[in-house]
Amino acid sequence: MKIIQNIKHQYQLKLTEDLLQNSKYSEINSSLMNYSRKSPLECFVLLKNFVPKFLNITSNEKILNDNMVLINSFDESDAKIITNFLKFYLEKIDFQNFEISDYQKELISIILRIKKEENITQEDIFQNSIFYQAIQNYLKEDKIQFLSNQFAFFSTPSNINFTNIRLTKCYFLLIEHPYKIYQRFKNKLKSKDLAINLFLNSDNQPIKYTSQNTNLMVTRKDWGTHTGSWSDPNVANTLRGSILKKEEHSDNTDEFYASIILHLRQSGFEIPLDYSLISDFISLNPSEDMNENIDISNHEKKALRRYIENISENFGYEL
Repeated sequence: MKIIQNIKHQYQLKLTEDLLQNSKYSEINSSLMNYSRKSPLECFVLLKNFVPKFLNITSNEKILNDNMVLINSFDESDAKIITNFLKFYLEKIDFQNFEISDYQKELISIILRIKKEENITQEDIFQNSIFYQAIQNYLKEDKIQFLSNQFAFFSTPSNINFTNIRLTKCYFLLIEHPYKIYQRFKNKLKSKDLAINLFLNSDNQPIKYTSQNTNLMVTRKDWGTHTGSWSDPNVANTLRGSILKKEEHSDNTDEFYASIILHLRQSGFEIPLDYSLISDFISLNPSEDMNENIDISNHEKKALRRYIENISENFGYEL
């Protein structure tokens, strides 16, 4: 069986090389989509060889599929502000072939199709993130994937990024005053020490995400690192990032949601902007009160400030 698989793999390797040499990019796309369905492991191995070459090609023809939209937030629950709205709005306009899910969950599913793994390490993701995404997008080529994401954006010394514009159509980053996030953590955990550790990632440990009896180590880092990574001008410009302030969701709710649709339109999605649908959603889902009490001592503020001050100033958050 391994001999047969090797023969097929060598055939696919030669085919891809020939198509690449002759600039037949659409044929490469079709060929690799089929290969990923039939032999995900072998396709993954092949992609590790070819993706760096694909990323240097400037043709408008697709080799990889860019059918992911990432919804990034430091507090996992905040992403629902965007995903709940998108589900309502896209269903109402009868937008075809989309799904709303969790990036971590989908990543585990894809990796398990490639290999059996009980513990997916940070290093694995650092080295293979874009290759996993390439397989994922091939397997879901008929869907636009709106995915809530907890990973910070990263670049490795070997020049592998968390994602690429050839894989991710655009993204959103939802931010909020850091004291409010910290206060919410403290209220939930009933402990300032646990809240500080979670907010600042004081033990420098990844988040453990579990699905299908498999653990995924998610590199989120601290609030400043996570927010800074996705709000970096180079990242935002390259990957078509839109930064949304949660305060606007409370103070100017209709324009907050309209900006989401406008960003998707600017990123190439044919989605009409319908304020009446936005009003319908708001009436069914009133925004939360953003004036909750902030009970943070000067000692706590001092412990937080040195790690969040620079990023907070970028967004006009007074500490």
